Amino acid sequence: MESHGEAGRIQISADTAERLGDAFVLEPRGTIEIKGRGRMATHFLVGERAEHG
Repeated sequence: MESHGEAGRIQISADTAERLGDAFVLEPRGTIEIKGRGRMATHFLVGERAEHG
């Protein structure tokens, strides 16, 4: 996924996004082709939710 990222942004898989739950603000990035894994839905990590916890 690193080679498909954008400078200064954190890209995570849909599985990781699901594990983070509502603790963080995520921006859907869409589906990209990942070498050795196939097509994967990804998100950008925007930041921590202020109202969480």
